Amino acid sequence: MQKTCSFKIPADYYIIFGICTLFIILAFVLNTPYEILNGYLLINTSRSVLITDYVALAGVGAALVNSAILVLFNLFLLILNKRELNGKIIAALFLTFGFSLFGKNMLNTLPIMAGVWLYGKASGNKFSDVVIYAMISATIAPIVSEVAFFDESFNLINFIIAYGIGVFVGFIFPVIANYVKVMHNNYCLYNGGIAGGFIATMFAGIFKSIGVEIIPENLWDTTYTMHLAILAYSIAAALIIYGLVTENVITAFKKYIKLLKEKNKDDCDYLLKFRNTAYINIGIMCIVSTTVMLALNKPINGPVLGGIFTVSGFAACGKHLKNAIPILIGSTIAVFFNHLDMFAPVNSLAILFSTGLAPIAGKYGFHWGIITGFLHVSIAIFIGDINGGLNLYNNGFAGSFVSVLILPIIVAEKIMFLKIKCKILRLKNRNKVKK
Repeated sequence: MQKTCSFKIPADYYIIFGICTLFIILAFVLNTPYEILNGYLLINTSRSVLITDYVALAGVGAALVNSAILVLFNLFLLILNKRELNGKIIAALFLTFGFSLFGKNMLNTLPIMAGVWLYGKASGNKFSDVVIYAMISATIAPIVSEVAFFDESFNLINFIIAYGIGVFVGFIFPVIANYVKVMHNNYCLYNGGIAGGFIATMFAGIFKSIGVEIIPENLWDTTYTMHLAILAYSIAAALIIYGLVTENVITAFKKYIKLLKEKNKDDCDYLLKFRNTAYINIGIMCIVSTTVMLALNKPINGPVLGGIFTVSGFAACGKHLKNAIPILIGSTIAVFFNHLDMFAPVNSLAILFSTGLAPIAGKYGFHWGIITGFLHVSIAIFIGDINGGLNLYNNGFAGSFVSVLILPIIVAEKIMFLKIKCKILRLKNRNKVKK
């Protein structure tokens, strides 16, 4: 059916639907319906704080089904609200794919989305105008799960309080997300993670002040690397083929070269600018990020696949090979220098999520990209301690600190070298006059 309430469903939504279908098919190939159902219930009643790998917690089938269900729900909301597609929505959908493998579920996401809907009503906005906030606001979904299941048992009072808190944080999320943009001047792509970081830190402080200890999780699967790598490569290949076929190979190549020259951090919607060539970029970034993990001998599990999907999704609005590679180089170097084991989960995730700072490399060059990637890992490996793992987009929160730190240094360096250059030119002019 092509139309819903006179709204023609964009072809892009069918691509997302296709990925959901692939997730579900693979889930039932790898696990039985009974295992998937039991795992899905376990996911929805878990605390879900970082790092809760749903593949390790409930099985790969349940994790994939959980991801597909949440994305399909978001897809339904977008179609219901007749929302036209752009790069940011693609990024938000891929975020949902990824983080529903380690932290987001229907139970902890719904109250927060309801809070965003209430914000839209109160501020006089249509839900279609704030739906993207609803999609990314689940970065703080573990707050709901932590309150509802903090003693790992069901209590109706706790559940009601958890949902009340969820509605509240959803209501304030769009306001904070809009405000924190001034911190990094659009040089960090993970704006939702920054807003979520501040909200999660506030609640972590409140919990600690009343004597509630947030115990971090460290569930990390290592058994499904090949299955999930093949899944990632298959999706990447399909997206690249789709872009080449729908754009024409020569046209797509020319557009992709133009895309690689993009440096504008304020206007980086590649889907609107380059249409289906953006899917080629998404596929290429998916292949690159998956290959980097395999080359470093990192397991691919729920969180790592979540990172791969995040890199891929933001290839629709800000990331490409030219600005992401230097960040990846810097972050990879950093994991060899910090005190943690190179294979520590936080190191693996920091490498992938560091690419949220790709606009810095795009604007200021390769060397600053390497430095930025290095600094990101150094901050990201401990920033989660501040909020107790209640913020899923924790690397976005770390990215805000990196951008605030590095950007003034870059500007100061530019000014300093400009002054030196001017002095040299003045000296040369004086010498010419004397001669």
